[in-house]
Amino acid sequence: MLSFTLKGFVDTLMVAQLGTDALGAVGFASVATWFALTFPWGILRGQRPLVSQYFGAGNPDEAFSFGVHAFLLALCSGILLFVAAAPLAQAFHAFAATTELNADAIDLGSAYFHIRLQWLLPTLLTFAISEYQRSTGHTRVPMAVDLVVHPLNLLFNWILIFGHWGAPAMGANGAALGTGLADLCSLLLIFFLVYPKRPLPKAALQLRWQRLRAVVAVGITGGVQFMLENLSFLSITWIVGKTDNVALAVHNAGIQLVHLSLMPAIAIGDAGSVLIGRFVGEMDWDAVRRTLRSTLQILVPFMSCMALLYLLFGRQLSGLFLHNDDPILLRHALDLGQGVMAACALWQLGDALQVAFRFALRAAGDHIWVMWTGVLCTWLLSIPLCSWVVFVYHGDVALVWLMWAAEIFVGGFIFLWRWRSGAWMKKRLVHGSL
Repeated sequence: MLSFTLKGFVDTLMVAQLGTDALGAVGFASVATWFALTFPWGILRGQRPLVSQYFGAGNPDEAFSFGVHAFLLALCSGILLFVAAAPLAQAFHAFAATTELNADAIDLGSAYFHIRLQWLLPTLLTFAISEYQRSTGHTRVPMAVDLVVHPLNLLFNWILIFGHWGAPAMGANGAALGTGLADLCSLLLIFFLVYPKRPLPKAALQLRWQRLRAVVAVGITGGVQFMLENLSFLSITWIVGKTDNVALAVHNAGIQLVHLSLMPAIAIGDAGSVLIGRFVGEMDWDAVRRTLRSTLQILVPFMSCMALLYLLFGRQLSGLFLHNDDPILLRHALDLGQGVMAACALWQLGDALQVAFRFALRAAGDHIWVMWTGVLCTWLLSIPLCSWVVFVYHGDVALVWLMWAAEIFVGGFIFLWRWRSGAWMKKRLVHGSL
C-alpha cells in the first residue's frame, strides 16, 4: 500500500511541474477516475471475507473458486469501463465546466480522465488477483509486483509527460498513459508469478451462479458504500472547485499527502481483516478480539506520528506540489496548504478507529451495517458541513477539511460502538458448500 501511495504521489509531483492549473485539473480528474473505479473495486473486495472465512473453515478449493468468480467480475467491469470511456469523459467535461477551472484546464482534465478509463481493465484484473492472494495470507507476491512495476511507472511518466527518448511530450496525458502501461505490466507479471504449476481442479474453475451471487451479495455493499462515499468525495472536490484554481490544487496536494498515512493504515486494517475473517471461519472469537487489539496497537501510534508530521511540516509538504510563477499566489497556496495539513493532522485518530473497526466488522460479515453507516455519516455530515463552509460561511479549503474531520471522528466512534455491541458474531458467512 505504501508503494501504491508513492505511485500516485510521484505522478502528482510530476504533473505539478506543469503548474497549479494542471494540478487542479488532473487532481479533479483523478478523483473522478477513482469514483469510476469504486463500485467494481468494492464488488471485488467482496471475495475477501468469503475467501478468508472459507479458507479458515478448511475449504481452500471453495475459497479459490470465489477468487475465480471475482476475476470474472473484474474482466466484465473493465470491459464496460473501456466501452463507456468516451461518454463518461464527455459527462466529466460538462461537470468540470461548472467549476472555476478555465477552459484549457477542463480540456486537459477530460482528456486525462478518458485515457485513464481506457486503461482500467488491467488495473481491475490485477486487483482481483492481488485481493485473492492477500485474502489467503500470501501478501508478498502482490507487494513484490508493486515494487518492481512502480519504477516502470515513474520511467513511463518521465518519458511520456516530458517527451524524452524521442517520445512526444504529452503532458498530463502522458501521466495517464504511463500509469496505464505500468498497470498492464503489473497484470502480466502477477499472472506469471501466481499461475499454478499444477493442473487446477475443474470444479474450482466452473462458473457457479450461487458463488457468483455470493461474491456480488457481499461485495455490492462495499461497492455501493465506496461509490456513494466517493461520490461525496467528488462532490467535496467540486465544492472546493467553486472557489478557485489554487484551492483545487491545494486540495489535490492534500489528498496525495493524506494518502501517506491512510494507505499504510488501510494495509494494516487489511492484514487484520484477513486474520479476523479466518478466525471467524474457525469460530475462534478470542483470536478475533486479540487480532483487533493488535491492529489498534499498530494503527494508533502510527497515525499519531503522522499527525505530528503533518502539523509540524505541513507547509513544507504542501510546497512539494505547489508551483506558481506569481509569488503572491504561491504564498496564498502555501498558507492554504498549511491549514489543510493541520486539519489532516486532527483527523488521524478518527481515521485509525474508522479503519480498524470498519475493516473488522466487514471481515466478520457485518457488511450491510457497515455500508449504511458509512454512507449516512458521509452524506448527513460531510456534504452539509462542507457546503455550509463554502456557500454560506464563504470559508476556505482548510476549513472544508476541518469539517471533513468531524465526520471521520463521528464515524469512527459509531463503528467502535457497533463492535462492542457484539452483533458481528452472528454474521458469519460460511454456510456449507455453494
